[in-house]
Amino acid sequence: MKLKLLLGAILFMFSYCVYGQLLDINSKYRGEPFFMSVDMHQLQQDCARNEDEYNQLDKKEKIKYDSRCPLNNLKFDFKRLDKLIDEDPIAYNGNDFQLKLSISPINPKNQNEEDLPNLGRDITLSLISKNQVIDKLFLANNSFSNNPNLWNGYQHYYIAPSGDIYTLLSIKSEPIEDESGTFPTLWKHYNVDTSNMRFVLKEMQINMPEATYQIIYPNQFNTKFHEGAVEYGLTLEESIALFDQSSKDGSSDYSLASRVYHYYQDQLKEKVNQLDNKKQQQDSFTALKQNINKTCLATPAPIHESDIELYLHKVLTCLIEQDRQAIKHAEDELGS
Repeated sequence: MKLKLLLGAILFMFSYCVYGQLLDINSKYRGEPFFMSVDMHQLQQDCARNEDEYNQLDKKEKIKYDSRCPLNNLKFDFKRLDKLIDEDPIAYNGNDFQLKLSISPINPKNQNEEDLPNLGRDITLSLISKNQVIDKLFLANNSFSNNPNLWNGYQHYYIAPSGDIYTLLSIKSEPIEDESGTFPTLWKHYNVDTSNMRFVLKEMQINMPEATYQIIYPNQFNTKFHEGAVEYGLTLEESIALFDQSSKDGSSDYSLASRVYHYYQDQLKEKVNQLDNKKQQQDSFTALKQNINKTCLATPAPIHESDIELYLHKVLTCLIEQDRQAIKHAEDELGS
């Protein structure tokens, strides 16, 4: 815990040095500092619950078991937000701009889909300058599936005086194969760009069953595979063929695309290293990779849980296409 607080302090001082302006955020609306830095996979492990074990515990033991999950120990009372916003929605009131919170009920596009939320509310943060809304940010929510046995989701946040904004979307599911709990899914780090009067997405983490995907804008895309993740069950050749076929059909499967992407990344690195040796030049793979990432990370970021798989599929498909083109170019130069 002390290490986490120290890390938070370092991040705060770094942001202050970079952006040079502190915002006097109303303490009632700041949120929970825990969300400044989140180890997504570790948090998932801490918040997962084995139903067989849990059902054998007495009341006191269950309380102790639940306390393992930091999301159950938040100091900021998010339940009071609605009332506070109704009383006074201004989180920051500066000379040049204001930050205003607003509440809206969730209204899904398709009421017939059981896995889409139809109950709950969204909280939006608006950047206002000269009485005009310049930019908006989806800040927090709670949502519930039409089917109460499926899931409900929560997005929490923290607004730092440095102008950095952190959000975490978590999904609380009913037991599946004797496991339940709250699963952190989407973490984002924004900054209030006071020069251009907009919210800028700086970093994002997406936690999926097989891996955590980390995006640092504008040009970093990293994958951290989870130990013990279930394999896809196909050979590499079958995966590539199925990916190509699904692309033609217009279907999407991000987990399949992920495996294919990492194969082509390895191939590209090998070809570029051969080309560097041939030309007797310094490593050029890193710069090439960053240029490719920048192109593909222009894909609009996901907002809701239902956006995530399609987002990953689009980004990974773009990366695969770019890698294939770069490999062909390197092979042409190598004469292979």
